[in-house]
This record gives sequence, structure tokens and C-alpha cells, in this order.
Amino acid sequence: QEVVQAFPDTPDLNEEQIDIVLNTVRPFLQVAGGTIDVASITGEGGLQPTVTLKIGGGAASLNSVKLEIAQRLQRHFMMSGLRIEWA
Repeated sequence: QEVVQAFPDTPDLNEEQIDIVLNTVRPFLQVAGGTIDVASITGEGGLQPTVTLKIGGGAASLNSVKLEIAQRLQRHFMMSGLRIEWA
């Protein structure tokens, strides 16, 4: 008997889908005078797609904020090898 591993349907990796996730954290960043935007998306459809984000303001130096944003994106896309980098 064959065992098949099924992954749930995941959204496409594009700026619109990334903004859906970023919009959940933008209000908190704005309170601290911060901003976040997509700088680039590379390697879509490849083995290691990379999303580069630009974060500004007071939260830019907080690794905990960056980690939370990266984890939210990884949960949203459920994509093996997804890298989150910071510009």
C-alpha cells in the first residue's frame, strides 16, 4: 500500500500574499514609529525562495520582532526552504 504525504494548498509566493501577513504586524510597528515593506522576492518556484524585507524605525533593531515576522511568513506559506532576509 502506497503512502502519500499531502500538503495543504498554500498561497502563491507574491507581494500581495506577503502583504496580507505584514498587514497583521504593521499596526504594532506604526505605534513604535516603524515601517515594513517588501524589498524583493527571488527564487519563486525554486528550491530556496527568498523574501527580502525592509524594516525601519525603532523596531528595526529588535531581533524578536524580525523573528516573529519571519515565523508568521513561514506559517502562512508553509514552504520548505523559504528564507527571510532583511535589507
